[in-house]
Amino acid sequence: MAGTVNELKPITRGGQGLIGLNRPTYINARVLAATVAEAFTVPAGAKYVLLAANADFYADFGTTAVTPAADITDGTSPVFNPSLRMLEGCTSISVVSPTVCIVTAEFYK
Repeated sequence: MAGTVNELKPITRGGQGLIGLNRPTYINARVLAATVAEAFTVPAGAKYVLLAANADFYADFGTTAVTPAADITDGTSPVFNPSLRMLEGCTSISVVSPTVCIVTAEFYK
């Protein structure tokens, strides 16, 4: 059964905000081979993603992610181990790792 994307809401107790997220209802996973990029498709209605992995990885929110082999100084470097990100204008997220790993993506609206 396909999941549905739930809303990203702050967690509060007694009117005070706490650090934390509500339970995700839409999670995808990619099992990456070393140095082989794969992509997550952003589901309809998703506004945020929380990425996590069991090893270091790079993500790109506009093009195919690469593991940098040299300095990248023109503003186009992929992001190293990103966590929570806003997805405005993003339809896919490319991920790559120098080692075999699993990357998960929790989507929220």
